[in-house]
Amino acid sequence: MAETIRTDIKGIDRFVFEEGTDRGKLSLHISEVGPGQRAHPPHTHDGQEIFYVFSGEGEVLFGEQTHKVKDNEAVHVDCRVLHGITNVGETPLRYAVIIAK
Repeated sequence: MAETIRTDIKGIDRFVFEEGTDRGKLSLHISEVGPGQRAHPPHTHDGQEIFYVFSGEGEVLFGEQTHKVKDNEAVHVDCRVLHGITNVGETPLRYAVIIAK
């Protein structure tokens, strides 16, 4: 059985993709941002996205709404709506981003 191993995915040391998977349908990366920071400005794109917080305090923007998140909490958004996450705490915000297309 053939597999692909990638070591270039943000925040992940080793990512194994088994044969037969469609890498274009699902993606994952880990981000960490300091207090008052975000990885990039709010944006839109196709698909669905989940922000899962490992540690810290964040605020997820979704259109006109915001959702506070902290350790072991998640928010699922429709990516066609303006969205993003900002660290609103005093410690680093470490979170996973899972995108289904």
